[in-house]
Amino acid sequence: MKKRSFLAVLVSGLLLSGCGSDQPPRWNVVLVTFDTTRADYLEPYGHPRTRTPTLQGLAEQGALFEQAFSVAPITAPSHASILTGRYPIAHGVRDNGLFVLGDGESTLAEILGSNGYATAGAIGAFPVISRFGFDQGFDLFDDELTGHLEDYTGDRVIPKTRMFFDERRAGQVNEAVLPWLGEQSRTEQPFFLWLHYFDPHQPFEPPAPFDQQYADDLYAGEIAYTDQALGRLLAHLDELGELERTLVIMTADHGEGLGEHGELTHAVLAYNSTLRVPLIMRLPDGLAAGKRVTERVGTVDIVPTVLDLLDIEMPAEVQGRSLAPLLRGEPGEWRQYYAENLSPHLSHGWGKLRVLFDGDYKYIHGPRPELYDLSNDPNELDDLLAALPDESARMHEELGFFLEDYAGAVSVSTPLDDDTLRRLQSLGYLQGGSTSEVTVTEALEEGGVPPHRHVSLINDMSAAKHLLWSRRYSDAEIYTRKLIEASPDSPNHVEMHLAALLGSGRSDEAWQFLLQPREIDYRPADEIVTALALARFAQGLRIEARDMLEEHARGHCVAQAWWTLAGFEGAMGNVDAAIAALDAALECDPLHLRARIDRAIAFDQLGDPGSAESQFLRALHDAPFEPRVTYNYATFLHAQGRVEEARELFERTIVLAPDYHRALLALVILSVDEGQRPEAESWLAKLLAQAPHGPEASAARAALGALSESDG
Repeated sequence: MKKRSFLAVLVSGLLLSGCGSDQPPRWNVVLVTFDTTRADYLEPYGHPRTRTPTLQGLAEQGALFEQAFSVAPITAPSHASILTGRYPIAHGVRDNGLFVLGDGESTLAEILGSNGYATAGAIGAFPVISRFGFDQGFDLFDDELTGHLEDYTGDRVIPKTRMFFDERRAGQVNEAVLPWLGEQSRTEQPFFLWLHYFDPHQPFEPPAPFDQQYADDLYAGEIAYTDQALGRLLAHLDELGELERTLVIMTADHGEGLGEHGELTHAVLAYNSTLRVPLIMRLPDGLAAGKRVTERVGTVDIVPTVLDLLDIEMPAEVQGRSLAPLLRGEPGEWRQYYAENLSPHLSHGWGKLRVLFDGDYKYIHGPRPELYDLSNDPNELDDLLAALPDESARMHEELGFFLEDYAGAVSVSTPLDDDTLRRLQSLGYLQGGSTSEVTVTEALEEGGVPPHRHVSLINDMSAAKHLLWSRRYSDAEIYTRKLIEASPDSPNHVEMHLAALLGSGRSDEAWQFLLQPREIDYRPADEIVTALALARFAQGLRIEARDMLEEHARGHCVAQAWWTLAGFEGAMGNVDAAIAALDAALECDPLHLRARIDRAIAFDQLGDPGSAESQFLRALHDAPFEPRVTYNYATFLHAQGRVEEARELFERTIVLAPDYHRALLALVILSVDEGQRPEAESWLAKLLAQAPHGPEASAARAALGALSESDG
């Protein structure tokens, strides 16, 4: 039997009936991962401006690790290590989208679940959805990411191509688990919850008021917003009476370059700007409160630390170490630690980067090896490879030994379906690497193309993405033309250039560019085809646009294309064809909310309110926190004379989206219809505070004015 640490004994004594008790451990565990978050951008790590009061409070009440490192500057490999306590060379996930966390791996959710824990996870972005194995061990795993595609009015809120990973805001991630937490709080069963907040990842678009407070540093604004979301989740736990018996762990999968070493983003190089991450642990009962640990630790240490604190047997395959001794103040040592970045090789065909930390030194093996003394050069500006040949040779040898000792089976990429392949290519993956099955062996290869040579190309791509996202299409075209010149057959570059042309209103030029011959078998993104069809339809080329979009929708079963086609048919007076298109959209994707809502409206217009309500209830079941569903259902109920039910749903809409102006107008009108002047004025005040000059405000004033005339 493994030896129990003093801290584990203390914890078990406080929370269990005693050593050998049959009762399950009573500490809950909440693991929160901020995506793309540098430690030095957080308030508890000394950032002078970014306000992160939630993390500051956790650090004051718990322990902060000053030198914590990820295993890779890439979302999927890093999270796989966070959840298993194993290095990528062991668990086999080496890049986003190309690998699946195998069933043979034991996740923290599986381990805790087998020890009596209820488990839930909610994630914020595509790289860690269930398709890639990250749902292992979770009773509830919510990875529904479609909410970001449109706002609640049905308008697109992203440009006309997928330039970033599908994601949802941290607030939506919270909402996905709130009902589960409420149910769990009514039981005696401890729970494990993993929350993945993607917001600090590009694009940097924090919601109000953070977009104004951090207008000159939107990355900081995203982090500040995410901190607020975490604070609200913890406050909810406190209201449920669960927070004081909950172990809270916050970390990040990797950092962000922000221009250091020429890298604006991440996943290209392997410097500490993208490998150093925050790690904060708040233990119940004030244990280790205010402690700051200076020893280097890693995200592979999270699993063994949690298991040690809960006095749960640690699986032999876990490669990290428990940090419990450091939490109680025992001295540590600068142990060896491994990190890697294989994305440049797997996605672009460039060289592999493998990293070994040993003592004060950091060695980066790749086409251009590097050696740094972190004690004197924490920013990695002075490469000592040539100046210290003996140390360089030793580090090279030690890295080889590390691979031999820790590597598992050979990593093999998973077969990609056409949709996943196109999505990855449109995001910039698989631009120069093989699109067939890839095998990764754990050898220190020599030669290859240094990723450093292409940092400027990746930066141009990042600039183009952000300009397109900001709808600055003409400015984006400056960069997309450079990208096309550098890689004319890159699906990612082609789609960004098409988006720039379409956004600038040059659909004819976009059409001609799309038809150009290419060496690759290129299929344009669904969003590009739909946007082009919309542009042609608006130009009066209605039949051409409809036929082009219908051919694409039929050939690839694209729900969004079918839904857009329904709009075309409706505009041309083809009611039956429009309904058929909506049915086709729902057949392709039963969760396509706009199609579901429009199908309900169509049933109502055809005099079938029973079928209409059935569709609305299905939409409400699929998306209970989606305000456009509650608003449209409320409108239907009001038309059916079910006023009180409608009022409840209109008010629910405002809770979900306080700036839903049409819902506020509806509440004004409902109050006016019932002669309730104070209520009408209250709702009008809320509307005027947000949009005093909008059409809804004008209509609300007119309705209240009519009430005044009737009173007179």
